[in-house]
Amino acid sequence: MRVRGASVVFLLVGLIPLAGCNKNSVDAQKLAKHAQSIQGEDPKLASEEYKQAAGLDPSNHKILQALGTLYEKQKDWQNAADTYAKAAAADDSFANYHFRRGHALFELAKKDPGHQGFDKPIEPLKKAAAKDANLSDAYYYLGKSYYETDDEQNAAESFTKAIETRSDQLSYYVDLANLYLDTGFADEGLKVATEGQKVAPSVKFNDDNEKAEGANNLYNLVLDEARAYEFLGKRDEKVAALKKARSVPNPKNMARESEYQLALALYDKGEAVEACDALRNYLKSPAGKTPESVENRKDADRKKFDWGKSGGGCAGL
Repeated sequence: MRVRGASVVFLLVGLIPLAGCNKNSVDAQKLAKHAQSIQGEDPKLASEEYKQAAGLDPSNHKILQALGTLYEKQKDWQNAADTYAKAAAADDSFANYHFRRGHALFELAKKDPGHQGFDKPIEPLKKAAAKDANLSDAYYYLGKSYYETDDEQNAAESFTKAIETRSDQLSYYVDLANLYLDTGFADEGLKVATEGQKVAPSVKFNDDNEKAEGANNLYNLVLDEARAYEFLGKRDEKVAALKKARSVPNPKNMARESEYQLALALYDKGEAVEACDALRNYLKSPAGKTPESVENRKDADRKKFDWGKSGGGCAGL
C-alpha cells in the first residue's frame, strides 16, 4: 500500500456553550459537560452521553464535534465520519468538520480488506480546502486519496499545494517524491526529496513522538534521493545518498533497510569489502516486519553465504 504515515492534529474541545434556552438544549448541555468530565476515565460512557446530548439538541454542532473527537481517539472511523457529517450539516461554516470527516473516511478506506473507498474522502476534503485555504492537511489527504484512486495528476497538485501552504511538514515531501518516482519522473522526485532534506534542520517538534516521526520522514527522503539516482543511472550518487542515511537516527525503522540497499549498490560497483561491511551492519540490525523487509532479510542471508564463499573481503560473514 502506498500510504505513509502522517500526524493529524486534533483540536481540544473546551466548554460547550449553551445552544438555546429550551429544556432540551439545557439538558443536552448538562449531559455534554458530564461526558466531557468522564471521557478520560470512561470513554464508552462518555460516548453514550454525548450521543444522548446530540439527540436532545441535534443543532449543537459543538456537542457533535466533541463526540466525533472521542470516536477519533478510539479509532472508530465510521462513527467519526458519520458524526462529523452531522456536525457539518448543523453548521457548514467550519472547514475542520469537513476535513475531519474526510480524514475519517480515508482511515476507513485504509482498513478495507479490498482497499476500496478512497474516492469517498475526496468531496469533504475538497470542501474543507475551499473553506480554509490554509488547511494544509486537507490538501495532503486529498493528495493521498487521489493517489489511491490512480489520479496522479490531481494527487501531485494536491501534495504541491500542501507544501506551499505549510513547508515544514516533511511527510508532504515524502509522498510527493514517492509519487514522482512511482510514475517515472526521477528528476522531479529527486528535486522534491532534496528540497525536503534542506527544510528538515529548521523543523520544530513538540514532543518525542513528533521528533521520531520527523526522523523517519527524513530517512525516507534520503532513500527517495537514492532511488532517484538509481533511476537516473548515477551509481556513485546513489551510494553517497545511502551512506548519508547512516547519519539519520530513525527510531521508527531500526531495521536499517538502507544498509541492505547500500550493500547491493557497493557490490555492484565491485567494492566488495565495503559491501560486506554494509551487509554485516544490516544483518546485525533488528529484522523488519514488512513483507519487503522479510524478503530482504532472506536475500541478505543468501548473500551472506554466497559472498562469504567468494572471498573478496567477505570472509567471516
